[in-house]
Amino acid sequence: MPIVSVRHVAGYDDDALYQAICAHFEALEIEKELSPDTRVLLKPNILAGRAPDLAVTTHPAVLRALGRRLKELGVKRIVLADSPGGPYTSAGMRKAYATCGYTSLADLMELNEDVSSAARGAFNIIRPVLDADFIINCPKLKTHGLTVMTAGVKNMFGCIPGVQKTEQHFLKPTVETFSEMLVSLAETVTPALTVLDAVDCMEGNGPGGGKVRTLDYTLASRSVYALDEAAATLMALHPGMAPVIRRARHRGLCDPNTVTLVGDPLLPANPPFLLPDSILRKENLFTANGIFHRLFGRKRTYPHMIAEKCIGCGRCAESCPMHVIDITAGKAVISREGCISCFCCQEMCPAEAIDATGKKTKKSVG
Repeated sequence: MPIVSVRHVAGYDDDALYQAICAHFEALEIEKELSPDTRVLLKPNILAGRAPDLAVTTHPAVLRALGRRLKELGVKRIVLADSPGGPYTSAGMRKAYATCGYTSLADLMELNEDVSSAARGAFNIIRPVLDADFIINCPKLKTHGLTVMTAGVKNMFGCIPGVQKTEQHFLKPTVETFSEMLVSLAETVTPALTVLDAVDCMEGNGPGGGKVRTLDYTLASRSVYALDEAAATLMALHPGMAPVIRRARHRGLCDPNTVTLVGDPLLPANPPFLLPDSILRKENLFTANGIFHRLFGRKRTYPHMIAEKCIGCGRCAESCPMHVIDITAGKAVISREGCISCFCCQEMCPAEAIDATGKKTKKSVG
């Protein structure tokens, strides 16, 4: 029976987070899995180089608490590694570490700059993941324009290097096939522990352009699927709305009736998390339309460029797996022809210049 350890914390206070991590380790009996020679990998969510207070990336205070506890347990080598969106380069990683506040962690762990990769199963995986003995998955709790929510399973997508992630969107163009791929990836990587940063979360147009929502929780589990079940409950999200949870249940990887919560009470968000426009188009789940679309599917939505916000940086075009975005006269232009509504463009836009629309026009220029 999978256990999810739940701890309510007082913001990103170092001592409070350290006590929470100690409690998680004790509840899940993590200490017995570690030795001085264990090569531990911390895999945060580094969607892009963003400041910690934006709730886009795993907060450095959570990673520091993990590093502190691991060092106390005698672990000699701790590596922090992820592959954000865009090109996977050493210079890019150094810049992302600085922006995310991770350079302050260098006294406790190695910040990976090895951008090599190799095959494992059906995937190409970044080298630090392949070299690790014990992987601690450290996701951030957020909504997501394609997969509804991003927590433990979705965070595994960063194990695929750089722009190769866009290839997966191309090969798996529907939300169900993409979610099936994410579950297969989690089965390939097999994190030993998942610790969720749900202190400051993101709601609305996540995972990069939503609003900060404070819940003051950390969750931990040996089962990444059980953790996602608990995370959906914390968001007050019907678990069946999250395709990753549906696929994990379908494959028999998690039965919600067997998940055991220990520690502090887990209180669902009130009001429920605001979902991305691409998912509900401002419909409340409990309205007639919301219930109908939950049961029978919903109208397809497309990314829509807000011209006055666009800064012409090209990150959307760079991340588009179908190459249907051009930069014209300093503004992004999105063609509907060929668009698979993966919302990678919205995910990577630093200016929050992309929202969702249900209109069926050929072009969107703001």
